[in-house]
Amino acid sequence: MAIAIVVLYFMVLVVIGVMAHRRVKGSTDEFFVAGRSLGTFTNSWAFLASLASGGSVLATVGTGLALGWPYGSALLAGAPVGFVVASILVARPLRQLGRYTVPDYFRWRYNSKIIAWTVPIIIVLASSAYIVAQLKGASIVATYVLGVDYRWGLWGAGIAFVLYVAIGGFLSVTWNDIFQGILMVAAVAGFAVAVLTAMDGYGASYNEAMDRFPNLGAFAALPMASYVGALVTWAAAISVTPHVIMRVYSSKDVRSARISLNVAMLIFGAMMLMITFVLTPGAAVLMGDIDLSDPDAVFFALSETVLNPLMQGIIAAAVLAAIMSTTAGLLMACNSAVAHDIYATLLKPDASEKSIVRVAGATTWVIGLIAIVLAMNPPEFLVVLYTAAVGLLAASCFAPMVLGIWWSKATTSGAIAGLLAGSISFAVAFIGFDMPASSEVLIGLPLSIVAMVVVSLVTKPAEHEHESEEDSAPVHV
Repeated sequence: MAIAIVVLYFMVLVVIGVMAHRRVKGSTDEFFVAGRSLGTFTNSWAFLASLASGGSVLATVGTGLALGWPYGSALLAGAPVGFVVASILVARPLRQLGRYTVPDYFRWRYNSKIIAWTVPIIIVLASSAYIVAQLKGASIVATYVLGVDYRWGLWGAGIAFVLYVAIGGFLSVTWNDIFQGILMVAAVAGFAVAVLTAMDGYGASYNEAMDRFPNLGAFAALPMASYVGALVTWAAAISVTPHVIMRVYSSKDVRSARISLNVAMLIFGAMMLMITFVLTPGAAVLMGDIDLSDPDAVFFALSETVLNPLMQGIIAAAVLAAIMSTTAGLLMACNSAVAHDIYATLLKPDASEKSIVRVAGATTWVIGLIAIVLAMNPPEFLVVLYTAAVGLLAASCFAPMVLGIWWSKATTSGAIAGLLAGSISFAVAFIGFDMPASSEVLIGLPLSIVAMVVVSLVTKPAEHEHESEEDSAPVHV
């Protein structure tokens, strides 16, 4: 039954991808931002599906048992805060700019070749790491549903994901996101009801879960820097995460973009509360011995404990929906960074729309296949890896983005300093030091802000910078 439901799910996605391909027909406006025609309902679910990844749905239960609720709660609190920050600080000015990507804003504001090259490269690196985490989740689903080896599941799911993004672009991703977002929330709600029904009273089950897993409610499970870092990462990252910001560009108007962000925040928060405070203690008390050596597998083990075969199939499809929607958005961020921001803007400004779309499709395959190969040796915790990926984006791009919008004295030299200080310090902290999980942003982001402010104050704007009151004064929202 589970296999049949998952196969049906993939068939629906393929049909949607083919329909979107017929409409795109080599148009960059359709391929990258769905013609800027998406309404509030559509974009609300698309924003949700972009953010609610495999780590959100699949990994939260096992991560909560292994690393404790405080870490999960920091992540849970950070993301909705990030939606509000993005709605207030960046949604209106970016939508009014009317471009395709995050690098578009940086080029318009600072007009620097260094920034024009650096930002797309950072986006590709961070998004690729994020994709690796998502592909691990997809292979877990394939192994659970089909009983195949991890690597077979990885290649099968990965190629399916790449295929439908390459043929249909952002329009395909968006149409699928509506279906995937609704499926995801409905399945999690049904799962939560089943777990509550199976419990012998929530209060007693809560106490039993705390007894069995003392780390569940203990701040001592991780250093305090991990909790603060997780919160700061997601609070800052939403404003610069490319697969989320692209949806601001695709909104039909500014009002729709801002409302969509806030509606998505509410839906995401409700779904994550059910996973964190119902499914996690449910797993602790309803399952026997739990193997936390692979915490990302606990979610499906719980579904086998409390759900019938039909619901297990729906849950598997819902997890795939979470993974696929986020992965698709990340692939779009990568292909737009290469095809639009590097190829069409820097290397061949006279490129035709059809050639740009072809380069985007080829880039999707290259990035996707590289990510599949890297996912052959997966990380232990999905949540930790994809939080590190968005942490790099937050540390490097948040200060140049927000200060560039709201501070008229921000200069190109300051933006370059902030971008490089944030990205390099984050990478050094992550790779070169044994830092607490998710804490690297606490070094990278402050250094980025300080570097940008100091250098901006001691340098003068170049003549080509958009610093006039008309062009770059803060857009009050």
